[in-house]
Amino acid sequence: MANKLIIDTDIGTYYDDAFAVLLGARSPEIELLGVTTNYGDTDLRARIARKILNVAGRQDVPVFRGIGKPLRGTALMFGFEGERILSEEDKDIKYNDEHAVNFLIRSIMENPGEVTVVTLGAVSNLAAAYIMEPRIAQNVKEVIMMAGVITPIIDQKGVRRSPVEEYNFNNDPFAAQIVVESELPKTLVPIDVTLQIPLRPDQVTRINGAKGAVAKQVSAILDAWPPQEYMIYLAVGIPTEHTGLWLHDPLTVALAYDRSFCEFTRVHIAAEFAPTTVGRDMLIKNDILRTIPKKLPPNMNLAVRVAADRFTDHFTDRIVG
Repeated sequence: MANKLIIDTDIGTYYDDAFAVLLGARSPEIELLGVTTNYGDTDLRARIARKILNVAGRQDVPVFRGIGKPLRGTALMFGFEGERILSEEDKDIKYNDEHAVNFLIRSIMENPGEVTVVTLGAVSNLAAAYIMEPRIAQNVKEVIMMAGVITPIIDQKGVRRSPVEEYNFNNDPFAAQIVVESELPKTLVPIDVTLQIPLRPDQVTRINGAKGAVAKQVSAILDAWPPQEYMIYLAVGIPTEHTGLWLHDPLTVALAYDRSFCEFTRVHIAAEFAPTTVGRDMLIKNDILRTIPKKLPPNMNLAVRVAADRFTDHFTDRIVG
């Protein structure tokens, strides 16, 4: 029996959201109930999601526009929404009228214990759904979140990654606090883990050589991405020679149907605000959301290790088809 799944995404800002939606659309283990959009121009994001699903031949999967502004505060991140995805002929592309928050609540309550929600961006929609209908905590199967920094790390290219560089919780810290402190059954996939899974050059070559519509769409995005990531790295102060094709969001979707890609532990994660020293910028940024394990009863599963080559090979196989 396929796993019922909803993907909640800020698709468009970063390339890997589109890859994650395509992976979900191409995975027979998943019954993809719908895609919901969050953060910024959610109309544009919904049209991007609709186009991506159409490319995958999944016109049956509905798309819903969600919350664009943080529940409190202001958004942080810019992106290159829709480039190499939307064309002039897509300007009138249609998605569903129902609001994403209502769709989340309805889907969970109509399918108690069966729906997994995977969040790939800010958790504004999920937080609002929980506020409107707290009973989703007892009726959702699981929430899997690509978000947070547990341990500031040195990535594969030797760059220190600090909590300020994780965008999904930081783009709506108030919503993140609501979700982290909620009774929702949660699994966290932090950037500590996802920075271990860059798409390898041989895998890029394989995708670029494939003939299917999905592989061609991924290839087009991969072609556009390096100069875009260069600009994003400039914006946040990461040395620009250390860009990479990280598969943050596809891994998170894959865990909805195959937990063996990661090792997990049970911990207590608290959402807190604290001064964060960013050494290479020679400054301290205040009120940056951090996720800190506490010596309290565990409140979520935490991904701690990933089978990098096995997962990136799996992703490539699914995209090439």
